[in-house]
Amino acid sequence: MESVNQIELIKSFDGLKWYIIHTKQRDEHRVEIHLLNQKIETFLPLLEIHQYASGKMVQKIKPLFPNYIFARLDLKLHYYKVKWTRGVSKLLGSGDGPVPISDKVIDSIKERIGKDNFVKLEEELKKGDVVQITSGPFKELNGILQKKMSDNGRVRILLNLIGVEVPVQIGRWQIKKAA
Repeated sequence: MESVNQIELIKSFDGLKWYIIHTKQRDEHRVEIHLLNQKIETFLPLLEIHQYASGKMVQKIKPLFPNYIFARLDLKLHYYKVKWTRGVSKLLGSGDGPVPISDKVIDSIKERIGKDNFVKLEEELKKGDVVQITSGPFKELNGILQKKMSDNGRVRILLNLIGVEVPVQIGRWQIKKAA
């Protein structure tokens, strides 16, 4: 079995390295499709967020890094293809040209991707954790996480209101671990 260092060495010799591509505003998906059509490996980490719109809580899917996408390419073969791809603004680098980033950066982002293919930024909460409500009518109140109610993100927390513990069901996106 090959060690991690041997795999890193093999990757560096195949000429393919990860680069950051700056895209035009909201063109990340367009660039991703065009690069995939050119047989260039891409990585566009996505984030699931919840926000109020027209008085309702709605789910939105956004890039983790708006206006940026990662591409694994050989500059000698792909530079001009990528540079002139529709939606691409530029490849990030210095005055000497595009600068590759470490595979470890990509791997560390990929490690945070959950079963739903979205990057998980928040820490995992477990029963008994003290949490703070971040939105809604109970905003800024603290409670104790009692249990996860469903796979779609509902949780039950116990709020201490006027000396009585009251169970409240809210969305997971409405709480964070209390400091």
